Order: sequence, then C-alpha cells, then structure tokens
Amino acid sequence: MYQRISKLLIVMTVSFGLLGCTVAGSQLEKRLMSDGAVRLNAAQVTDHLSGNTQVWTTPGSGAYFLPDGNVYVKYEGRIYPLRTWTVDSDGKVCIAFPNGFVSSCSVYYYKDDTVWYVTLEIMGVAQESDGGPDTIVEGNTLSDIGI
Repeated sequence: MYQRISKLLIVMTVSFGLLGCTVAGSQLEKRLMSDGAVRLNAAQVTDHLSGNTQVWTTPGSGAYFLPDGNVYVKYEGRIYPLRTWTVDSDGKVCIAFPNGFVSSCSVYYYKDDTVWYVTLEIMGVAQESDGGPDTIVEGNTLSDIGI
C-alpha cells in the first residue's frame, strides 16, 4: 500500500512540476493572448519565415530561413550553416543542429498588425518571457546584420 501511495505522490509531484514549467514558460504568451493576439498556425508561420531573415535582439545576430528547411544562423557576427528548421502542426518552429539537437523553439502570434515571437527554449533551457515584436527582412540579409 505504501508503495502505491509513494508512486501516486511521485506522479502527482512530477505532473505539477511540469505544469509549473508550462506556466512559467508562457508568461509572454499569456499576456499576448489576454491582449487578443492570435497564434499563427503552421502554414502562416511557414509563410512568415520562409525565404526571409529574422533579426534577433542580440547585436549581429539573426537567422535566414530557406524554403527548403535549412537555416543559416548568425550569432554575434559569425555565421553558422548546416542547421534545419521545422514547423510542427501547432506552428511551433524549432531550429536544430545537424545531429538533431534542438537549439531553440519559438511560437508566433499576430497582434495589432504585428507578428510577435515567443521563444520557448534555447539550448534545452525553458525561457520565461523571451520574445517581442518580430523583425523580418525579405530575403537573405545576414551580411547586413550588425555591420
């Protein structure tokens, strides 16, 4: 009987812990949704990013999302090729290294004529409220970032 109660308590603790992570990781999402923002679906976010450069807030950083699923990442002035980007059925975008390790995942919202991004995780670490208005430039402009 004690084993059964212990197992039940472990399952409940893990479940509440995961729920806490979900709530903590979605502060910006909650704010956007309470302000009437609508989450972009897979087709919308693919159209938004494909063939365009996303300029990040870190100086000299961004990503060029090729329509074929490859992405060039520029971080602090250095370009890193051989990454891929995927969009799941819920519109979550993830960038992965060649070995499949996910470096970041984000979701996108539309609010007041602006697309907003919410970064869910970077290098496996959940982000509490990283994001903001999305800066997208048409085509590959990585050479212009931070110069």
